[in-house]
Amino acid sequence: MPEELKNVVIVGANSSMSVIQSIHKKLPQTHRIVLIEANEYAFFPPAALRAGVAPSWENQVVASLDKVFGEKSRHVLIKGTKAINFDDKSVKVDKTTKLGDNIPYDILLLATGSNYAFPCRPDTQSMEIKDHLKTMQDEFKKAQKVVIVGGGPLGVEMAGELCERYTDKEVTLVHSQGDLCGKEVGLHNELHKQLTKLGANIVLNERVDNIKEINFGYGDERTIKTTSGKELQADYIFNAMGTKPNVSLVQAFDESLISDKGLVKVNDKLLVDSPKLGRVFAMGDIVDVDELKTFVNAKRHSSYIATNILSLSTGKEASKKYSTGPTIMAVAVGMKGGAIRLGCLSFGAWAGSFKGRTLFTDIFQNTYKPLD
Repeated sequence: MPEELKNVVIVGANSSMSVIQSIHKKLPQTHRIVLIEANEYAFFPPAALRAGVAPSWENQVVASLDKVFGEKSRHVLIKGTKAINFDDKSVKVDKTTKLGDNIPYDILLLATGSNYAFPCRPDTQSMEIKDHLKTMQDEFKKAQKVVIVGGGPLGVEMAGELCERYTDKEVTLVHSQGDLCGKEVGLHNELHKQLTKLGANIVLNERVDNIKEINFGYGDERTIKTTSGKELQADYIFNAMGTKPNVSLVQAFDESLISDKGLVKVNDKLLVDSPKLGRVFAMGDIVDVDELKTFVNAKRHSSYIATNILSLSTGKEASKKYSTGPTIMAVAVGMKGGAIRLGCLSFGAWAGSFKGRTLFTDIFQNTYKPLD
């Protein structure tokens, strides 16, 4: 093995594990993976809403990173550490590690994801995350009137989890648009029908007028006012108003690499589109590719990026061009319902329940078993 290994630095464990699984045994002996993860653990956002409602599910969305690489592996895990900036040669981290605080790279992959409200993204870097999820479960159990602000997939899935588990609570979903989860009428109709059957109150084409005054979470009963003058009472207000891509690393390097959509500009190889950065890839929620930001599409990015990383590591050019797949959106309504959009077609509860039963947590847990 060469004395001086070249680093394939990967920032963010959640969506990059498919890449790591594909390349860890195929990389030449001249290279090693250096995985930098801000948290002390792996976290699984697709099942996080249920983990905030259903007891014991906190164990399904958290996994240990410690055994991903074996003790004798040349690959390196750096957990509980944040990447704070990078240039064309190295990544700066927020603490001194066994590789120092300025880690050189030959190839870099940015898989930093999006920022959501808790529980869809962790609110702590430590394993206390499980206790925080248990606290949320207890608060939802005590709440009597829940208002969910936002009718995208987050809002719909949270409404489904609550209504399926607690038939005695008032659950109201407020959405600024006329259709749930986008403009696909078939998907909206199916989700609306299922939520209504479970007892949810759905308020469409209404914005929350006093949004800046709202304290999200559990607490004393307070009033939500909509733009039409409607008043809703709630002792739990859940923020499901969407996401913000975590593009801060690229923005700090060169703000011109951020598109008008707030996403990282990439070329057809999923390389960051800058002449200064010929060996920096980006994937998942942060890339400016015309497709939905979903778990499925992040997995799709992985196969292309893995191939191109292996090419670069062996002295070849990155040549595999990314092509988008069919539009796929799966929205669960509890464990037994939901809907799937596939292209221009929509399928109901029988299809949506494929996601709802396990929320793919079995795949997540298997992902973090030892690779070596």
